[in-house]
Amino acid sequence: MIQEIKEIKRIRIDTNSILFKLWKYFVSFAALILICLWIFQTVFLSSFYETMKIHEVTKVGNELRNEYDSPDFETKISNYANTKGFEIKVLDETGSWVYPLRLFDEFVERPRMIWENFDNFFGSLKRENRTYKIYTVRYENLNDPSVIYAGYLGNTNGEDYYLYINSVLKPVDATVDVIKRILLIISIISLGLALIVAYFVSKRLSNPLVRMSNTAKQLAQGDYNVKFKKGEYSEIDDLSNTLNYAKNELTKTIEMRKDLIANVSHDLKTPLTVIKSYGEMIRDISGPNEELRNKHLDTIISETDNLTNLVNDLLDLSKIESNLEETKKEEFDLSEVIYDVIERFKVNKSCSEYDFEVLVNGDSNIKADKSKIRQVVYNLINNAVNYSPHNKKITLKLDGDDKKTEFHCIDRGIGIKEEDIEGIWERFYRVRNNHTRPEIGTGLGLYIVKTILEMHGFEYGVKSKYGEGSDFYFIATK
Repeated sequence: MIQEIKEIKRIRIDTNSILFKLWKYFVSFAALILICLWIFQTVFLSSFYETMKIHEVTKVGNELRNEYDSPDFETKISNYANTKGFEIKVLDETGSWVYPLRLFDEFVERPRMIWENFDNFFGSLKRENRTYKIYTVRYENLNDPSVIYAGYLGNTNGEDYYLYINSVLKPVDATVDVIKRILLIISIISLGLALIVAYFVSKRLSNPLVRMSNTAKQLAQGDYNVKFKKGEYSEIDDLSNTLNYAKNELTKTIEMRKDLIANVSHDLKTPLTVIKSYGEMIRDISGPNEELRNKHLDTIISETDNLTNLVNDLLDLSKIESNLEETKKEEFDLSEVIYDVIERFKVNKSCSEYDFEVLVNGDSNIKADKSKIRQVVYNLINNAVNYSPHNKKITLKLDGDDKKTEFHCIDRGIGIKEEDIEGIWERFYRVRNNHTRPEIGTGLGLYIVKTILEMHGFEYGVKSKYGEGSDFYFIATK
């Protein structure tokens, strides 16, 4: 028994779940409808009945007034009186009955309405210049009130005639009591059905969202093979497509992060190992030998430069991708930037043998972020230097007009295989394909170029033949 009580306590309803909330809304809606029915039946039924009765009497009276000149006028009066249960009379201007008349009324004095009542009902029509009026009257000798229609029919042979319609407002209390009993039974049955139907409808509506929630939990736990399934509604399908897209992008990001960590670790570990090894060689072997010691020191300096370049590229990449630096566009001469960058390479001893040719044709002014474009030019020239070990001539070409300016960096180096052209713009592309140590470069230069040019909306690309050289270019629109 105690165990059963514990089990019951464990069963708790999640009042914040979409299933419970939908169920609550559906049940509340059903209850609201039943409450409205109860209020209508118990509070407004009598007044509604009276309003409908007045409307019905008014409609019949107006139709009969419009048919006064028709030959079957009396027949229509008789039909309405029989079908509607109304008392309908036609009176003359003295208040005497004109229609309907009994057989002996032709030989005796015709019945006449009490003049006070006649004047109240019909005299006011002339005084107020109206064609009809509706009254609700309660007579002393009658328990129930009556709806009276008093209307002017017209003048015939110099005498005015009037239409009188009387309809008793029968009490609806007994009817209301019957309706209450029936409504109570219907309400209990309806509320029970609403509870059941609302549960299944809510469950059906909430199932796709619950399923997506469970799939999202699996994704959060590291299962990137999950797939968000579509539901039965367009909104659920759109949400499913969005979540699947986000999952795929997240998977790519995680894979890229793993590759980045592996590649950076590889690029950091190798030069550090070389630096340590050559430092030990200087200590143990080449210390007294100046020539050998300088050679080892040059290797250490070279590896330190490689580390510095890698760190600088990583910092530049981080700033660009994180939007830490705003793009400040200004108009400047691209040829001046090219000459400035070339001077930086000429200062470097390792680049002293390279022949830089600059060809400028037309307008070389562009509007862009000068510092970022300088970095693009530097990376493209540096890439050309790194991959031109034999033919050391590099051509920098500018062609411009009033709409655009094209920049070309042309080398006569080793070139790029056709199947590798699309991949060169990726981070660590060469290193990711082969985790042996690269001979040159960090693998980030062209990716930085791509990112900066896309930030500016400039077209870029490369034309290359393996073994003959490459032509890297971008087009700055004005």
